[in-house]
Amino acid sequence: MKKIVLFILFVLSFSSLKSQCDEGFIPNGFVDFLDTNQNSHTLNDYLLSNKIVVLDFYVNTCGLCMASSPCMESIFQNYGWNNGDVIVLAFDISGGDPTDDAAIQFAQDYGMPNVPNFSQKGGEQNTIGFWYQFDSYCGDGITPGMNGGLAQSYILRGNFCCGDPTALNYEIGCSTYNNSVCIYEEGSSIPSEGVTYVHQGGVVNCDAMTNHIDNLLEEMITLEENNSLKKQIINTTNLFGQSVRKISNQITLDIYNDGSVKKKFVFE
Repeated sequence: MKKIVLFILFVLSFSSLKSQCDEGFIPNGFVDFLDTNQNSHTLNDYLLSNKIVVLDFYVNTCGLCMASSPCMESIFQNYGWNNGDVIVLAFDISGGDPTDDAAIQFAQDYGMPNVPNFSQKGGEQNTIGFWYQFDSYCGDGITPGMNGGLAQSYILRGNFCCGDPTALNYEIGCSTYNNSVCIYEEGSSIPSEGVTYVHQGGVVNCDAMTNHIDNLLEEMITLEENNSLKKQIINTTNLFGQSVRKISNQITLDIYNDGSVKKKFVFE
């Protein structure tokens, strides 16, 4: 039986303003990173929860980064302060030995005081190493100090096949994992995955970023609605697993075609 499930595919299908990421780019790292408030973050935890993740990389002497920071704060506030479907994170990738204090000061000075913020912390957490993979695979030659600044931001979305980040489906068609079929129904649209938006250089176009986020959110809602319409009860059993027809005055279990089970009691 086919069922539609979301899957993660970091092979890229994205819209880009000033650059393109190499096909096959898989962001990695960023596990249990502490922000300047000592809160822990892991990228795949957000993506596994079907969140849209906005990453902002800045240099604390970069004028373009300073001008772009209020946009990150605006996205953070307008989409639920990281308590909704959109997560915003900022990274100080300045040269030398950036500190939490320097990152906090930059955020306060340039209009980004509430966005979770990360520094290299003397190499203890190599945030600049995390950024370099984006620069290497999505870069257009812009480096810190060139043209007066850096200003780079990315929007990521990942969907995990069968709810398991190790169950990657790299093809449209049939791929099985632990006897679960992780495929799309024929004719169904494929959601955007991986790095879905790239901004490099110049002041960020905040309207373009928010429009892109809105489109991804609308796509997520449409997928959820389509999946809900396809959900059907295939069997009703009692607590002993026996199929039943009369369901009054007893606890029964409705079994759905997506494998989920709902317990109910009908009193007459």
